[in-house]
Amino acid sequence: MQKETILNVFPSTDDLHRLVVAVQQDDGDPSSRLVLRQETFAEDVGWFVQSRVAIEPEQVAGLKMALSGPRSQRRQGKRKDATLSRVPAILSFNGALAGNAG
Repeated sequence: MQKETILNVFPSTDDLHRLVVAVQQDDGDPSSRLVLRQETFAEDVGWFVQSRVAIEPEQVAGLKMALSGPRSQRRQGKRKDATLSRVPAILSFNGALAGNAG
């Protein structure tokens, strides 16, 4: 049997989607893993998992550094009052260089 502890639930703007951060551990296994789940709500079903990413124990330290490192803290301080745009970014690539990759 599997034990799960939910660390946080991040709601979406539409109340029908959420991101769940949890720690899962199998019975008899001393190690645990961090799991990120994208969930959706439906009237007939309730909350169900759309996608799931398991983060291995050796990856957690790197993820923590990436999210809370000095660079991200500096950026966060500069953008404190800024809001995120929901407009998708459009990236342009030079097609002539595509054949030179790899």
